Amino acid sequence: MLNIGMTELLCFAIIVLLVLGPEKLPEAARFAAKWYGKGKRFIHSVQTEVDRELKLSEFREEIQKEIDRMTEIEQRLQKQLDHLTQSTQQQKTQEPSLPLYTRLSQCHLTPFSANFVKSHGTDVLKFSSSYLPSTLKIAV
Repeated sequence: MLNIGMTELLCFAIIVLLVLGPEKLPEAARFAAKWYGKGKRFIHSVQTEVDRELKLSEFREEIQKEIDRMTEIEQRLQKQLDHLTQSTQQQKTQEPSLPLYTRLSQCHLTPFSANFVKSHGTDVLKFSSSYLPSTLKIAV
């Protein structure tokens, strides 16, 4: 830590004992220990604060990466949606308007016949009165 060996510590203790004397040595030792503890606590709090800030910055980077990834996915989905809506609009404009039905050739074997007429986008069933039976007979 400070590269102080045992002999240097012993020499320092002897010099302090000679300078302060035996009466003031315990008081000076308490004072030095008190300031040593305060300094150690301060250094520890600074280290924990730096570690906490580093973790927060890493967390912010991860959150920013996730936000970027989500916006990229959103943009891709929006492009796909735009492409789909554009293709459906093109199909609507390019397709010729085909009837929704095809007329079968008239067959006289069917009991009823109907002519279909398309008007205003809806199919209307129009019966020809010549094909409707004129009398109904009910068997009991």
